[in-house]
Amino acid sequence: MVATMHRLAAAMLVSLLCCFLFIATLKAQQQPQPAASDNTASPPSCIPHERDALLAFKHAVTSDPAGLLTSWRRDGGHGEQDCCRWRGVRCSNRTGHVHELRLRNTGEEAAAMEGKISPSLLALDHLEHLDLSWNDLTGPSGRLPEFLGSLKNLTYLNLSAIPFYGGLPPQLGNLSKLQYLDLSNWWGSTNSTDLSWLTCLSSIQYLNLDQVNLSTVVDWHHAMNMLPSLRVLHLSDCSLASANQSLPCLNLTNLEELDASWNSFDHPMVTSWFWNITSLRYLYVHDTCMYGQFPDALGDMTSLQVLDLSSNYNNDEKYRIMTTDLKNLCNLEVLNLQSALLYGDIAELFRNKLPRCSPNKLQELDLSWNQLTGMLPRWIGQLTSLVVLNLGENNITGSLPISVGQLTGLQTLDLSCNNLNGHVPYEIGMLSNLTHLDLNSNKLDGVITEEHLVSARSLKYIDLSYNALKIETSSDWQPPFRLDYAYFASCQMGPLFPSWLKWHVNIMNLDISSAGIADKLPQWFFDAFSNVRFMNISNNQLNGTLPTDMGSMSLEELYLSTNQLTGQIPTLPPNIRLLDLSNNFLSGPLPSAFGSTNLKQLSLFSNLLTGHIPESFCKCQQLFMLDLSNNFLEGELPSCLRVMESMRFIALSNNSLSGEFPSFLQNITNLVLVDLSRNRLSGGLPMWIGKLTWLTILRLSDNKFSGNIPVNITNLACLQYLDLNNNKISGPLPSYFSNLERMRKKYVTGGCFQSQFFDPSSMSMDLKGQELNYGSINRVVGTSMMSIDLSSNNLIGKIPEEIVLLNGLVILNLSWNHLSGVIPNKIGEMRSLESLDLSRNMLSGEIPATLSNLTFLSYLDLSYNNLTGRIPSGSQLDTLYAEYPSMYIGNIGLCGHPLQNNCSSEGHAPKQGGLGTTEEGHGIQFFYLGLGCGFVVGTWMAFGVLLFKRSWRIACFRISDKLCDKVYVLVAIWSRKTGNDHHA
Repeated sequence: MVATMHRLAAAMLVSLLCCFLFIATLKAQQQPQPAASDNTASPPSCIPHERDALLAFKHAVTSDPAGLLTSWRRDGGHGEQDCCRWRGVRCSNRTGHVHELRLRNTGEEAAAMEGKISPSLLALDHLEHLDLSWNDLTGPSGRLPEFLGSLKNLTYLNLSAIPFYGGLPPQLGNLSKLQYLDLSNWWGSTNSTDLSWLTCLSSIQYLNLDQVNLSTVVDWHHAMNMLPSLRVLHLSDCSLASANQSLPCLNLTNLEELDASWNSFDHPMVTSWFWNITSLRYLYVHDTCMYGQFPDALGDMTSLQVLDLSSNYNNDEKYRIMTTDLKNLCNLEVLNLQSALLYGDIAELFRNKLPRCSPNKLQELDLSWNQLTGMLPRWIGQLTSLVVLNLGENNITGSLPISVGQLTGLQTLDLSCNNLNGHVPYEIGMLSNLTHLDLNSNKLDGVITEEHLVSARSLKYIDLSYNALKIETSSDWQPPFRLDYAYFASCQMGPLFPSWLKWHVNIMNLDISSAGIADKLPQWFFDAFSNVRFMNISNNQLNGTLPTDMGSMSLEELYLSTNQLTGQIPTLPPNIRLLDLSNNFLSGPLPSAFGSTNLKQLSLFSNLLTGHIPESFCKCQQLFMLDLSNNFLEGELPSCLRVMESMRFIALSNNSLSGEFPSFLQNITNLVLVDLSRNRLSGGLPMWIGKLTWLTILRLSDNKFSGNIPVNITNLACLQYLDLNNNKISGPLPSYFSNLERMRKKYVTGGCFQSQFFDPSSMSMDLKGQELNYGSINRVVGTSMMSIDLSSNNLIGKIPEEIVLLNGLVILNLSWNHLSGVIPNKIGEMRSLESLDLSRNMLSGEIPATLSNLTFLSYLDLSYNNLTGRIPSGSQLDTLYAEYPSMYIGNIGLCGHPLQNNCSSEGHAPKQGGLGTTEEGHGIQFFYLGLGCGFVVGTWMAFGVLLFKRSWRIACFRISDKLCDKVYVLVAIWSRKTGNDHHA
């Protein structure tokens, strides 16, 4: 019994003890736990002196827009003082020492920290990982700190995109434990003349020196070869001069990735040392100017997964055939041979050179921008692993194979800018994963229907532009995809506005120009396209008015030119940067508020706009190009336009603008084009016009300008088109024509504006005696059309001999002036001349014989001057005379072929009308001169005798009286006799 009681008591005691422990456990679990650090649940606190070092680092940072260091504080609670809890700080779980600083700027450039890297980091003895990349911590010196070489426990150092300049400190070679080093410099200008310190980094596995200037390092390949642990090496854009050095012993047996792109090796590709690194999996050597055939060793690099040999050629190299066999590269996933100067048959290349392994791992193939010919192989659908296929910008012919529908994994298909013909196969609609389809600029024809796109659920980008395609869908068709980018330029989509586009509410770029649309803009247009950034509906037959609610759209570029739109211009979208409403029937005044201060290009030419140019234009201070030509605008230009310092093109021709030459233009010193022709402007041309040193095209014709041509107009070295015709300008031609350097062939255009993408307004000039339209100012600038037209003014004096130095000049028109003197004798040196008009002046002397050297001359007019002598011989001049027989008319002294009158032995012609020349030459002139003089002398001799000889004078008068009497009697008798006969 007692034993039983003891056992019962013991059991109760154990039960009570278990209950106590259970309750204690529950209470412990209910108590709040301390916050866990980044590495462990309950880390030790940071070391005080390391916290002070971090705060000193923060103090050296002068700007922290992203607030990376906001949590770094000394005051506050225990959690805020513990540096191991600070953002970007990682501490050891065991000791509390700071092991990592991760302060990379992951945002935009505006979020970067500014200041310097504090030497206080040296107190972090246990620091292993330091990442300060994409910040601006250059400090006052701007150089990479040498003291970083004392952080000897570092295994990871990333200082990429910090804009340091100057040399890399060799002290970094002391970081013997370093495994990862990134010193790539995208914004600064660092360099190194000696890379021997790299050999001390025996543990390095990742090395990135992109954009570090290594041009003076001759043995860079030896330094890299001394790093046997290296797995990734980036040397892109390092100004390396060659890669054809020899390596007796290759130590880079672990190298898996090499990027040597954007260097100028400029030697045969086969001589490069890296083709023997068979461990490579990723090889990027694009844009290195290596030339010649691809090395055969490339076919043995069976580990390759990514190979980029694009854009490898020098300027003198011819296209090459792909001779290297890549069949055994069964691991190849990405092959980029864009712009590799390949030519040959595309089917042969696919059949015999590209990987044909089973299974085929090739996912991305880019053979664009080459000269590949032939037809696509019908079995192309067997490459079922393809995700990206880019064969654009070649000369591929034939039709698009039906088997393309078997490429079910394809996401990008680019066959643009080839010579493909025939219909687009319906099978293309089976590509349910296709997101990017580009077939633009081919010779495809036929009809695109809903069936072509029925399964293209993933399609985001489509470009069918510049084919003979017709898009036909039902009015209620709702496509299974939602486009972001749609380009259908020159495809027939009309006459009604395509209603299926309304479903693409997220579309950003839309081009349906030249699509045969003859309709009004639908009511749903601006709601459905409220997110569009780029829109081109030009060259259609859109009619009606523009909606008044355009201000709610997100448009940045809008092209509606060459339509039939009417009404007034509404308030524009607030973000509009480029607006082209030219060649319509828009009327009324310009809007008082354009709604956008971001406007850069505005083309409203060839409309029916009236009124003044409002001062609201002055708010568009970023305006780069303004074209209001061919309207009915009047009044003076607002002077506040002087604030538009970004202006390069201003075209206001063919309006009724008045006033003097706009003075505000002197504030816009970077002007490239000024076209004020066909207005009512008056006054003189200012002297400051010679300060517009970028001026390329100056058109002031058909105004009322007067005074002299400013002498410093020849300071405009970039000038290529000068038109002052039909004004009241007087005085002599300016001297120093040689300063117009752009009109000289030897001129290099680097210092002047180069036309790239501007097409402001229609441009015409006088060539072959008639005004020809050259399409656009962009074409004139882009084709370097050189012209000087000073015709129909009151210019006097001689033609400067220096004008012949403008040997790039294509058109020279000085007609209808009062110029005198002779034609420059060396005019034949202006070998680019196609049109020369010197008619209606007072030029004299002979036609220079060198004129026959102008082999490009297609129009010549020397009529109505005082030219004399023999006409130069030459087949070119004979051809011109046959086409323009009046080119010599009005020159009384010209003779010789092709005129009918031959020259005398002295080479002169007699006066004979407008075209006159005779065999006697100038003898007939002396005959008439002698005849006149003899008549005058003889008459005065007779009168002199009668004056001084009285008897002779009396006898003379008596004889005259007798003669008069006899004449009177004879007349009287004849008259009476005539009268009697009449009465009888």
